[in-house]
Amino acid sequence: MTQHRYAHLLILGLAVFIGFYGYIWSMPLFDLDEGAFTTATREMFLRHDFITPYLNSVPRFDKPILIYWLQAIPAYLFGFNEFAFRLPSALASTAWVYLIYRFMTEVTDSQKAFYAALIASTSLMTTVVGKAAIADAVLILFVTWAMFAIFRHWQTERAAYIRWAYLAMALGFLTKGPVAVVIPGAVSLLFYLSTGKWSSWWRAVLDWRGLVIFLLVALPWYVLEYIREGQAFIEGFFLKNNVGRFNAPMEGHSGGFWYYPVVTFIALLPFTSLVVVAIRRGAGDLRSFWGKPENDQKALIRFGWIWFLFVLILFSFSGTKLPHYLNYGLIGLIMIMAVYFPTIHNRWAHALPAWLFFAVLLALPSLLDVFFNKINPPYVQDMLADRAQYFGWSWYLPLVLFLILSIVMVFQKRRSAAAIMIPLALSFSWIANAQLLPIVASLQQGPIRAAGLIARGLPGDAVMYKMNTPSFGVYAGKILKRNQPVAGDLVLTRVVDLAQLPGAKVLFEQGGVALVRMR
Repeated sequence: MTQHRYAHLLILGLAVFIGFYGYIWSMPLFDLDEGAFTTATREMFLRHDFITPYLNSVPRFDKPILIYWLQAIPAYLFGFNEFAFRLPSALASTAWVYLIYRFMTEVTDSQKAFYAALIASTSLMTTVVGKAAIADAVLILFVTWAMFAIFRHWQTERAAYIRWAYLAMALGFLTKGPVAVVIPGAVSLLFYLSTGKWSSWWRAVLDWRGLVIFLLVALPWYVLEYIREGQAFIEGFFLKNNVGRFNAPMEGHSGGFWYYPVVTFIALLPFTSLVVVAIRRGAGDLRSFWGKPENDQKALIRFGWIWFLFVLILFSFSGTKLPHYLNYGLIGLIMIMAVYFPTIHNRWAHALPAWLFFAVLLALPSLLDVFFNKINPPYVQDMLADRAQYFGWSWYLPLVLFLILSIVMVFQKRRSAAAIMIPLALSFSWIANAQLLPIVASLQQGPIRAAGLIARGLPGDAVMYKMNTPSFGVYAGKILKRNQPVAGDLVLTRVVDLAQLPGAKVLFEQGGVALVRMR
């Protein structure tokens, strides 16, 4: 192993730790998603039922079973805490980065492999989602595994790769459902067609060993769940949470066709300028879209564009839009960016997105002070009331230090733009994941965790009133009730809604959240 490769692996190890492991043990769980997933995992133990997930005593058909099983293992070993619940996602993201590095090394070279893994392990959305206690990091791992196996099958025609793809799709299907098959199936069809290998694709689809692997891995739980829950499972999972989410906005998550193009530039911070480079080069890439590629790198670029654009277009047509849906295809664009990474030369342009990010965060405390009275809804003002304690020297010093050091590096002409982006990416990830995200978690979720821990030691049923924060039940150690509050209940509500609970005794009040005892 060369000295450069040792350095690359050391840098990637640091990036993975900052992006996927830093503070996963101390940040309170985010609602709604982390709270819902972890509540369902916890209820498996309470109900002694590891087949059907329940959310506060109601069957949760939102997602298949695998993520709950994966969370249950560290929860059993380490207890019901943030570290245990987030560990499967962090490990999946680690495996994802390793998979990217290994695949890119085989298809291109170790330098481009390093750049691809660096982008994946330091970009804004991949790191924030990559450690969350939800299904997405695990799904992204399996979709990426399937896609890489498909590309290697296209290169080599070896049947073993298509069977690995079937296994990965089966595990993805067990993690989040049909999307784990739709993306690899559609992208591979378009790619094989574009390269004149339709017959090879069709033979791969009909590979009986691959089909048997898929059915043996994915089918048993679905059959068992249908036997237990009947039509309610079909309607709740397939019709509501798959077809329904695509056909119409759910839970207020909507957006126009502009939504995902904008998300792309934000999601890949601090590499936004590299996205622009990829798009500019993309015009030339797409001119040779049809026919046999000149070489494997050209094929990889075509494969990456088809992958990314299919996901972007697919979810642009979806009624429900969430930023992290784009992650399922973002690695396609990341691979293209990595190919062009060594050729970038404008140091100022590529450093600018990170500088703007640092500058906005430096101004953030002052901006909150200036516009505080204009913030709506009112409970957000209550949530931000204690913000001053987080914006001291520990906030400003790293931002100023990283900003100054990166500016100094840009002035050193002996450093290439690519070399400057390595420490800048690590600095960006540190600020985003070790500075900003823990503060957001403390302000938004800290009071809910504190209220839950107080409720844990008190008798009475726990109820949420005009709130949907299931993490409260995780911290309280209680299954939350869905009825109107009655005498004796412990009620979590917003301070602005206290007037609607006359006679309630306030036990805790912080950040716009109150825990009360009904009398």
